[in-house]
Amino acid sequence: GNLINAGERLKPSLKRHPDYGFEEIWRELDEPGCFLVDLAPIEDRGFLIIAEPQYAEAVVNSTEQFKYSIPKSNNYHVLKPVLGAESIITKEGAAWKAMRKRFNPSFRPRYIYSFTCSIVSRVEIFVERLRSLAKSGVTFKMADYAQYLTTDIITQLIIEQDFNAQSTPEGHGEKSPTGVLTASRRLSAMVYDVGQGVGFHMIDPIRPLKSLFYETIFNHKLTAIVKARISSIDTTSESKSIMQLAVSGLTPNKALIRSCVDQIKSFLFAGQDTTATLIQWICHEMSKASHSPHHAKILSRLRQEHDAVFGPHPFSALQILSSPATAESESILTSKLPYTTVFIKETLRLHPPSATVRTVPWEATSLSLPLPSHPISIAGLQIYPSLYLIQRNSNVWGPDAHLFNPDRWLDDAYLAELPVGAYRPFERGPRNCIGQELAMLEGIVVVASIARGFVFEKVGLTGRAVVDGGEKEREVWSEHAITSVPVDGMVMRVSMSRNANSRP
Repeated sequence: GNLINAGERLKPSLKRHPDYGFEEIWRELDEPGCFLVDLAPIEDRGFLIIAEPQYAEAVVNSTEQFKYSIPKSNNYHVLKPVLGAESIITKEGAAWKAMRKRFNPSFRPRYIYSFTCSIVSRVEIFVERLRSLAKSGVTFKMADYAQYLTTDIITQLIIEQDFNAQSTPEGHGEKSPTGVLTASRRLSAMVYDVGQGVGFHMIDPIRPLKSLFYETIFNHKLTAIVKARISSIDTTSESKSIMQLAVSGLTPNKALIRSCVDQIKSFLFAGQDTTATLIQWICHEMSKASHSPHHAKILSRLRQEHDAVFGPHPFSALQILSSPATAESESILTSKLPYTTVFIKETLRLHPPSATVRTVPWEATSLSLPLPSHPISIAGLQIYPSLYLIQRNSNVWGPDAHLFNPDRWLDDAYLAELPVGAYRPFERGPRNCIGQELAMLEGIVVVASIARGFVFEKVGLTGRAVVDGGEKEREVWSEHAITSVPVDGMVMRVSMSRNANSRP
């Protein structure tokens, strides 16, 4: 098997996402469309890594045998304390389909865009916090600020509950030792790293007790909120939270409440971590404008678009997007900010925050992958479409695949040459990300609100020489923490731009 070879590249001490190890193997193999990693005797199933979109499409789309695509890996069981046993993320078959059907209306674009004012109000707090950081000049982790922003947004949209994650001091309110936000954060931190090898960190008799403690707190508090929300549903009101819309017309009972709690946990996890990671990478790409003429040109074009749409003041987007005229805001966000949209798409292409692993049952002997030479059976394999490899593959995206270049998305001839499924940060097929419209909306509002008013500076892991003529330090990379996150929490400093001294 390949256990020793792969183990050297995937060991936890490297503090990096497994994708980097798979990339090294992929390049040594001359960049095949997919390759098999045999981890016996640790894993009895081979691990098929996919680096080209046509093979990913074959895995995540419906098949004759699997109507809703190949089942997800049973490795997701480690997420049970975080997601719950009834999570839409881990459910399979008809049970998953029924749940997805129930929530689909809540995530349709028109319904999501009705929350724009609510999102903008939370971004306004985020902007004020950045102003304070700019005034003090302190170094900070963007991960902390982005995560509390996305927490405030997702809790308000899902259950109309404001936990005030951005404004509550540590140790108080829901950030107290028995608070919901503390329980959520601690549960996520206690999940074992899947795909990072076996180590002494997995032998901890106290860890399961801690996990149970925080899971009990999490479930108890969310159950109380769900009961209150379900009992207060106003069937005549057009304004409903995502959860209220999903359960409207259903008879409240223990099973429904338990399912709702698990979906809230799932949406909190998925909607908080991944979008917060997107915001961190957005700020990192903006920060490069101070030393890269290429990035400076991109940022200038982004700011010009915002000037044209919102007027010259650097924070005018907040005022305009907070207008109660929903149709006007939706028009701006969906059709008048094309460069902002492709800036975010390019960020997601280079820095996809999550991915999926599928497990093909041993008995699915008819399933095969259409390799150029001949179809091969994939029965019994674990399959990982590596979005990092697929979306940086120069055989797919061209020689500048590793370059941050939003303009590629405005080149119709270039886009026409891309194979189906080349871009897949939210995955594709029946089980694509239900919250992708919300993630894009949050990203657009954040970029429009910060791009002109702030100048970001990466501190450490810059990819540049610390002193002129010196050796370059490594550029910030991702590590695996359930999802893919910047290894240092994206340590930054921020200052006000030259035009940001006055308020609108």
